[in-house]
Parts: sequence; C-alpha cells; structure tokens
Amino acid sequence: MNKIIIALAVVLAILVGLLAYFMIREKNEANTEPTEYTSIQTEKPTEETDAPEPTEAPTETDAPETEATEEPTETTAPTEVEATNSGQFTSSTGTGLELVVDWKTYTSSDGTKMVRFDVSITCFSINVGSRLDGLHITMDGVTKSFDSVDVTSSGGKNTFLLGSCAMEMAGDSAAVDVAWDFRGNYSGVQLEQVTASGTVTR
Repeated sequence: MNKIIIALAVVLAILVGLLAYFMIREKNEANTEPTEYTSIQTEKPTEETDAPEPTEAPTETDAPETEATEEPTETTAPTEVEATNSGQFTSSTGTGLELVVDWKTYTSSDGTKMVRFDVSITCFSINVGSRLDGLHITMDGVTKSFDSVDVTSSGGKNTFLLGSCAMEMAGDSAAVDVAWDFRGNYSGVQLEQVTASGTVTR
C-alpha cells in the first residue's frame, strides 16, 4: 500500500514538473518572439467646405458726361463775321512813290460796323526806315496812328505793306484821310508826308 502511494506521488511530481517545464518554455517563447504591430494610419476626414462662390466684381457705372467748357478767348478787337464791301484809293505825288490804301467793311461778332485798312506803298528803289506812329488814318473825325515798317528795295517797281489797322464806323459811309510820315526826298521831290483820301461805304 505504501509503495502504491509513493509511486503515485512520484508520478504526480513528474507531471507537475513537466507541466511547469512546458509553462516556463511557452512563456519564454512568447517573450522572445517579436510582436508584430500593425500601424493603422487613420486619415482625418477632411471636412467638406463649400468653396466661396466668386463674387461678381462691381460693374463700373459710367460717370455722367460733363461737357467741357472752353474758357472765353479774350480778343483785343472784335472778330470779323460778315464782310460787306471793299475798295481802294491811292495818292498822287507824281514821283513814282505812291500810297495805296485797301479797305474792307465788315460787321463784327458783336454787331459793330468796322473797317479794316491795309496801307501799302508802290515804288522803285527806296530805302526808308520804320516810323514810330508814322501812319495816320482819320475817319468820322477820329484819327488813329500806328507804326510803319522799314522798306528797302533796289529793283523794279514793287508794292510793300507798311501796316494795317481796324476802326469802328459810325454810319454806312465815311470820308477817310491817310498820311504816311515819309520825311525824305524821292525822285528829286521833298516829301514830308504822302497822303491819300477816299470814301468807304458799306
């Protein structure tokens, strides 16, 4: 009987030893084997945001058109609007040097009756300097004096413009006297002034 109990005890001890051995071995194998980790990359879901709708650029509104206003041009004399008549008269010195007066009547932009005078000379050879207030025009009792230019010529007979001016006309006709301060000798004749007279009409 005692022998049976001892034999059972020995078998039990062997079984316990084997069980302990296998448990220790399994534990060691579990510690030595690398654990395989699977990394799961989680994508953060992107929130779907509505793209802002493109805003329409404000259309430029046409600014109200403003008419450019021209500054009034100052004029020293009324401008010519309507020519009404023209003519010519000359001097009579008999020397080859004569005064020629071309005239033209017109109505200015402000309704004033005007006359324009272009005073010239016809001559052969001449050499005369300018004259300060050397031309005089008298019309309707009013005299206007202005400068004359110098003239030099050695050729044949020519015409030279001495000066021009405009004067206001009172009526529809007027007697006119024109004088040029020559103050020299021409063809052997002493001439202080060369004069011409005539009538202007509208």
